[in-house]
Amino acid sequence: MPYRTLKSIFHQRDRAGADAEERARRDSPAAIHWDLMIGEYAMFALMTPEIAVLIERIMSFEPKTRAEWGGLPDRARYHYLHRMVIDEVQATNEIEQVRSTRKEISEAIKAVRAGQSTSDQRFTEMVRLYLGIGDDEAESPQTLDDVRTVYDAITQGEVRDDDVPDGLRFRRGPVSIESRTKVVHTGVLPESAIDEALTLMLSQGRDDSIPRLIRAVVAHFIFEYVHPFYDGNGRTGRYLLTLDLRQVLAPYASLALSATVADNKDRYYRAFADAENPLNRADLTPYLIDMLEITAEAQHRLLLDLSERRRTIETIEARIRVLLDDEQFPLNLGLDLESSPPVDRDDLGAILFALGQASAENRTAQGRRGQPALGETFPCGFQSVTLGGRIGQDPDEHRQNPPPVISHTNTPSPRFGSVVAISQARG
Repeated sequence: MPYRTLKSIFHQRDRAGADAEERARRDSPAAIHWDLMIGEYAMFALMTPEIAVLIERIMSFEPKTRAEWGGLPDRARYHYLHRMVIDEVQATNEIEQVRSTRKEISEAIKAVRAGQSTSDQRFTEMVRLYLGIGDDEAESPQTLDDVRTVYDAITQGEVRDDDVPDGLRFRRGPVSIESRTKVVHTGVLPESAIDEALTLMLSQGRDDSIPRLIRAVVAHFIFEYVHPFYDGNGRTGRYLLTLDLRQVLAPYASLALSATVADNKDRYYRAFADAENPLNRADLTPYLIDMLEITAEAQHRLLLDLSERRRTIETIEARIRVLLDDEQFPLNLGLDLESSPPVDRDDLGAILFALGQASAENRTAQGRRGQPALGETFPCGFQSVTLGGRIGQDPDEHRQNPPPVISHTNTPSPRFGSVVAISQARG
């Protein structure tokens, strides 16, 4: 039976009925209490069977996701993480209607990874933080100063001068959220109350008597309810949620959230609004259910996507093996039996495998289908490779249109000996 809100009980019965139900819930052994007032009521939630099942579902995805991730070659994991950070940053910006493009986020990632100067480039510090999660290097804030440091990095260059925090760490003045012409939320005041609430957020995050997933989504609620800044609360709060989820989930798994939140944006905002509704009397249970369901959906999507990526790579590998084991090799690939240096199956397999992965990733990123074009250049992890010949070229055409020269490098490939570089060379 779905969990009923106190608001629905009030409307079905009366105030006395809602009072009795509230008392029963607060006095339940399954109740968790937090020392934070939401309006006139102290915040609490029940650990219901529905919540227990959701936690179990989320955690059941973990070993499967780790297995799929471990089945990908290093290069595929590297580029998958690159794409995940782009998706996460783009999605969290879109939720707050902050304009950004996938190209500029990708360029910021490349600059950060290359150690280049990034002072004039948008989103570099934000990207640096998310890459830290993916690389399992980021740490959750431990102090109020840490929270401010995260905020400064997330919003660097994206906050107007009028919205820069004017208190010791946070805002000194009021802030409100409007929907059309209606105020739907007002942030906590004064700054001392902000400090107290965020101190509670940090301390409950270390409370081992509460399940970690519950701590993570409750911390997110507290942060957004307090609204410690004039602007950038949503982006900062979702990063902190991702960071907290990393304590429970694999680093790459915690990066799957914002895109799913963006697809469930109305439900996400409604969960906050319902939790703050005075008739629900600070019962956070429905909010927990909504957030855990969104988290479970994000994990399921990630598992399906990783599984599809692994199958694609295995298909590429199998097709390459068929080509290399063909009795007509290397003529079936349009290559000369007497080429110099001699054609090596493992070396050729390495370059075909790299090109196959690059083609698959390129089609995924751009949402297109088809084979890579002649002359198209791919970043193959080790170096850029230009496809200069055609697989399946028949021997007669091969003599008129010589194949590319294959030169060896010493960089090991994940599954096929050494990588080879192809360059266009015509006789």
